[in-house]
Amino acid sequence: MNFQDEKWMKQALKLAEKGRPWTSPNPLVGAVLVRNNRLISQGYHTAFGAPHAEMAAIRKAGNRSKGSTLYVTLEPCCTYGKTPPCTESIKRAGIKRVVVGAADPNPIHCGRGIRLLQKNKIAVTQGILKDQALHQNEAFVKWVTKRIPFVILKMAQSLDGKIASRTGNSRWISGRPARQWVHHLRSKVDAILIGKNTLLKDDPRLSVRNGAARSLSPIVATWPQLNGQNNKTKSPWRIILDPRGECSRSAKIFKQTGPIILACSERFTNKVAKKFSDEDITILPLKEKRGRLNLKQLLSSLGLLGITSLLVEGGGELAGSFIEQNLVDQVKWILAPKIVGGRTAKTSVEGTGTDLLSGATKIKSIRMSRLGEDFLFEGYVNS
Repeated sequence: MNFQDEKWMKQALKLAEKGRPWTSPNPLVGAVLVRNNRLISQGYHTAFGAPHAEMAAIRKAGNRSKGSTLYVTLEPCCTYGKTPPCTESIKRAGIKRVVVGAADPNPIHCGRGIRLLQKNKIAVTQGILKDQALHQNEAFVKWVTKRIPFVILKMAQSLDGKIASRTGNSRWISGRPARQWVHHLRSKVDAILIGKNTLLKDDPRLSVRNGAARSLSPIVATWPQLNGQNNKTKSPWRIILDPRGECSRSAKIFKQTGPIILACSERFTNKVAKKFSDEDITILPLKEKRGRLNLKQLLSSLGLLGITSLLVEGGGELAGSFIEQNLVDQVKWILAPKIVGGRTAKTSVEGTGTDLLSGATKIKSIRMSRLGEDFLFEGYVNS
């Protein structure tokens, strides 16, 4: 691999991260224009509907784009959408070479932009830091190929696996740094999901507080380095699984800004819609399977809404359901150095569980870090 190509692609990846989470359901993309190994201009996709990264860099460079090399984290688009095709702008700018991190994950468009550039006598180099580029866009990759969100299961538990005491007290399992980190995590996803029991017991806001800002991804930095370019936060969708609509209209979650979805059983749709008729929320009827709401149908519905990433923050039953149905992509587990005890105390994963240890869900690509006195365990299940 050319050292200079890798150097400039790393710069493009850093730029791309600045768009999180505003670009969703579009991918994160960064672009750098270079000539004679000197930076001419750079840009990134700032928000859905805004100019693409390549366009931003080209506009800044003006006539200096001619004869330059463009480094872009994902393959330039070649179709008309909310913005004109980037391949046409690259051609008109007189760029002589394009270095691409990864091909477009969308099967419909994959390779088309590269072939069009080559057809117009523009040299193309592919696959520079490809794995990093795809990892940065893991949620988009899953959404654009399977049309369902990338599912992150977050849990905070004691060393003995408890999420509350035998009396139901759960504040706080983890310390303040870990709780601040959770707000930071919420600020980077499209939606947060909880179950009815969590809402009734904890009455959470599911807000993004404590000044949580979007951070650079683990590809280019580690938490808590925060992106100082823009400390605004985006309110994620809040989704409640409540089959019979038993939650209270006065719950704190309904007082927050941002869209809210209440997913209920089809059998109770009319009742739930009538109860919450004065609330600014969306009612999502779901089929039931063995007495539980159909989670696969839920994910498909969220995918249709353009939700690419979903943070599951419910209790042990909800976690068990997602794991047993093989719907989790990534886990983020906070381990607090304390022992709660109690045979009736709630555990982090309940449900039926596996009969044999050989059938236990295995976590891959494990990463450990500290959050104050707590430990953060991160890994992948399906991805």
